[in-house]
Amino acid sequence: MNTPYPTYPRLHALLGAALPGLQLSNAAAEALEDALTDAHEHAPPSAFFARLRGIARGHAADGQAWRERQLRQARGQELAKATRCMAAVVACGGVLLAAQSAREMDDVQVQCPPQVEEGLLHAVVVLADHAGALVEPDACAPLL
Repeated sequence: MNTPYPTYPRLHALLGAALPGLQLSNAAAEALEDALTDAHEHAPPSAFFARLRGIARGHAADGQAWRERQLRQARGQELAKATRCMAAVVACGGVLLAAQSAREMDDVQVQCPPQVEEGLLHAVVVLADHAGALVEPDACAPLL
């Protein structure tokens, strides 16, 4: 009879409250924990976390590093950030267009609240301003 010990965190995470009722022996629990650990190590990386790592490295909206040559690394990262800002502007614009369509064609219950639309419009303005500031020529950079 086995109770969930902290030494089997993956098994406990998988089975949760059902684990104590299974009455697994230590040998069975260890074998399952090892199998879960191996499966976790060989699992493909999450696209979400891979994207976050790419953003931290200065990847643009297309997931690639900025491709122009003869730019300082900081400038390339600024331009990559600008493309991500513009991708966010496009996404907010799409949601605003869908909200307008819902307002014109759907029942009141499925319409977007006015506060959400106002927040999206504000986000578009802020993102566009930020992207504009990022793409302005670098005053300190030497001309190439």
